[in-house]
Amino acid sequence: MEDERVVASSAGDPRLLSSTPHAPTTPHNNRLMNLPPPPGHPLATYVVQVPKDQIYRVPPPENAGIVERHREAAKNKGKKSKGKCSRYLICIAIVLLVIGVLVSGAIAAVYFIFTPKAPNFTVSKLHVKQQKQGSPPTYDVTLKAKNPNEKMGIHYKSDEDGATLTFWTKNLGFGDFPGLEQKPGDDSSIFAIKIRALKTKAVPPNVQKSISDKKTKRQISLKLKLESPLVFNVWFLKLWKKDMTVNCAFRVSTMAQGTKILSQNCKTKLS
Repeated sequence: MEDERVVASSAGDPRLLSSTPHAPTTPHNNRLMNLPPPPGHPLATYVVQVPKDQIYRVPPPENAGIVERHREAAKNKGKKSKGKCSRYLICIAIVLLVIGVLVSGAIAAVYFIFTPKAPNFTVSKLHVKQQKQGSPPTYDVTLKAKNPNEKMGIHYKSDEDGATLTFWTKNLGFGDFPGLEQKPGDDSSIFAIKIRALKTKAVPPNVQKSISDKKTKRQISLKLKLESPLVFNVWFLKLWKKDMTVNCAFRVSTMAQGTKILSQNCKTKLS
């Protein structure tokens, strides 16, 4: 073999016997060394060289204890880091929960303190203009608006064709709802709406008689519908945006000169 080398020596040379560090002295070795040599063969010493990567050793028991201590230390460190992360996450969750409760409470307080109330409307005047009998008339309706919110102002946005005047089921014309600003608690805002009659439709006979007959007053029942987007605000803060619909049913003494409002019922709806 390539890894073996045979060295011949005398039978009684102690140096060769002591130059084999890979064979420790044990009782078994002693018995082997005391055996007589085979007959016909001279006593020889064999030195076997084994590559280092093929030398296997069993680690001492204390090494297992060291490895186990390192493992336990790593586990304890992992548990500590996990415990710290869990505490941090719990603290963050508590802080977020407290912030959510505070924000929800603030929103609820604002909602109950500044709950928007629908404005109230009343029809003050009605004036009808007609150049000649049968021509499309113009209906000038004057209204009074009241803001029941003591802490919120109202901004009415203008709306084209946001006003409709009808007689029973017949449409008399359309008008534009004007823009309007109301302060908190304002109950004296007055504005006018001009209703333009439809040129393609004739004036209903009962309405035409009430307009033309100046001697006999003919009472007429009318309906006015108003639609407009509005905004409730506190100072410069715009808190609520709503769509307003107003339905006013009213009765006038005549549609000629000297018109008086005999009765009315206006209802406002916010959506």
